[in-house]
Amino acid sequence: MRLVPKILVAALVTFTASSGWAQFHKYDVWDENFTVSGLLGAVQYQNLKFTPPDSAEPTEVDLSLIPQVGGAWTTLPLGERFQYGLEATFLLGFRFDKVNYAYLGGGGAYISLSTSMWMFDLAGGPYVNLFLTKSEKVRIFAGAGPTMTFAMYQTDRTYSDSSTTESGDESAFGLGLYARAGFEFRVVEKGMLGMSVRGSWANLDFSEVGGNTSVDGIGLYASFTAGF
Repeated sequence: MRLVPKILVAALVTFTASSGWAQFHKYDVWDENFTVSGLLGAVQYQNLKFTPPDSAEPTEVDLSLIPQVGGAWTTLPLGERFQYGLEATFLLGFRFDKVNYAYLGGGGAYISLSTSMWMFDLAGGPYVNLFLTKSEKVRIFAGAGPTMTFAMYQTDRTYSDSSTTESGDESAFGLGLYARAGFEFRVVEKGMLGMSVRGSWANLDFSEVGGNTSVDGIGLYASFTAGF
């Protein structure tokens, strides 16, 4: 997948920078009972592709790479340097594209196809958290659990030979699983900056618009976590 090499490079650079920052700054012990994180990144799906039914030649609408924004919330961690508890996450993804392709009407006619994809992911489950030093400047964390995903795919077709436009949409709801892991380092007394990787596996039925039912992906996210 194209996103994997970028994940590895970004993680290495960020972790190196975090180690240097943490070495020269002193903070009090991190004893916050709740955290809220903001997430910004993108997810690379394996097979989020759609084939228009009226295409005269092999044509695919590839929506596999989708930017996402969201957040995570954790509560009441148990333990000191090694902690565990529960988390909840949400992600909103969106993608807009436009393609032209020949269709079965013949005579050199083509379709201008404008598409949009919106996806909402709600997930939650147990998590673990480990501070790598006694000063609690750098932590690694992981979480996993079930997901609920809702997606909507919309299209606007404009035919060159008749100048008519047709609109349509398809929505899907599915259940699946997620797992995420990452690291963060403290940049302020009650704030951390870091990166995480998240895998997701869900079933979304887009078969009516030439798509698949199994939607698997891996995402990379920058995060800022505040404790209170």
